[in-house]
Amino acid sequence: MRKFLFIISAILITSSVQSQTDSNKESVSFDKILEKFQETKGWNLLAGEITDSVSKSCLYKTKEFSVSISEKPINLEIDTIVISNPYYTDDFDDWDDNYINFPKSFSTIYKDNLISLFDNGKFVCHNLKDNSRNEELENNLNAKRFKYHWVVDGKLFARTKSILFSNLYRWNGQNWENSDIKIPVKNQPILFSDENYIIYRECDGEFGGTIFFYNRQSKNTFYTESTCANTVWKENGQYLILSHLGHMQGTSEIKKIDNPTRLAKASRNQLRNSQGDLGYQDESNAFSNELELYGIQFFSTFKLEDRRLYLVNLNENTFLAEMDGKEIKIVNPLLNNDKYTHDPITKTYGDYKLINMDFYHTAKKREVTLMIIKDGKVTLLDWNENHSS
Repeated sequence: MRKFLFIISAILITSSVQSQTDSNKESVSFDKILEKFQETKGWNLLAGEITDSVSKSCLYKTKEFSVSISEKPINLEIDTIVISNPYYTDDFDDWDDNYINFPKSFSTIYKDNLISLFDNGKFVCHNLKDNSRNEELENNLNAKRFKYHWVVDGKLFARTKSILFSNLYRWNGQNWENSDIKIPVKNQPILFSDENYIIYRECDGEFGGTIFFYNRQSKNTFYTESTCANTVWKENGQYLILSHLGHMQGTSEIKKIDNPTRLAKASRNQLRNSQGDLGYQDESNAFSNELELYGIQFFSTFKLEDRRLYLVNLNENTFLAEMDGKEIKIVNPLLNNDKYTHDPITKTYGDYKLINMDFYHTAKKREVTLMIIKDGKVTLLDWNENHSS
């Protein structure tokens, strides 16, 4: 059955999501999400205030925040497509080893192509205009074997796959050449980069998380606590970090940092042995907490139609919402289900917003699903089989 799914997966589009796509062209329906909250009112006795009724203007309420359906919803076309790992295998002894069928590094977007890298060191490329395989680009990129890749400054970088040593290369459009910049990580994603910093994270779940700011001029690295960072963006020259943790009832936080060089400076030894809990050693207080919520998880944030949106998980639902003070207003219910992810990241690539979504029980810390937002359309690309129904 799994081999059958593998063969047809490149063209599979779920009928349930397709019907939602058609309806979303006309209007946004919140009937299912309203029904879900009505069925489960009072489900969290630790959350705070419990109301006897649930309505569009008050789906859920705690002492910290409330949730309602927005009077200004956003219409989105929504598709779910299964894409194939052409190197798929079931030649392993334990089902837990299934993670090898998922990308080795989080996928990136480079010139309208989704670039994914697998355990054998080979790239798989999908043209995002029609989600077809770009085998010509694949063949060119696969002139070498790699173990991790990134897009920085709009350029594609990759570190070679080698037991004794590895080199960092940059793709010049035709060939791989030695990198002209330093990338401070070897096998983890980059959350954000600009002319001043390359920003990345360490995450140990409930044991702590750290956000690192690598200064591209001084080569120094500064850090602070963030458990666990999923999105970094800039506003008015300041760095904002959204983080979330699924432990217990879940938490969400936004930190604002004016000047990362005022944070704690990491020593070489700390960088060599860094863990998530290193962030707790920062005593600089060179940041402000813009948001702290308990009992809800914000997986991502991005701008759409000049509105700051959040990918929110609450009450076994994952939806898009915006903040109005402490009121969370749902603007689109997406798939009307629990699209859970443990340690996602969100990056912007030109007109594309890309959310790399892992799910530990399917592929440990590897990417399982990609959510791509562009031109009023949300596309979920699931690796190997449908993970979104």
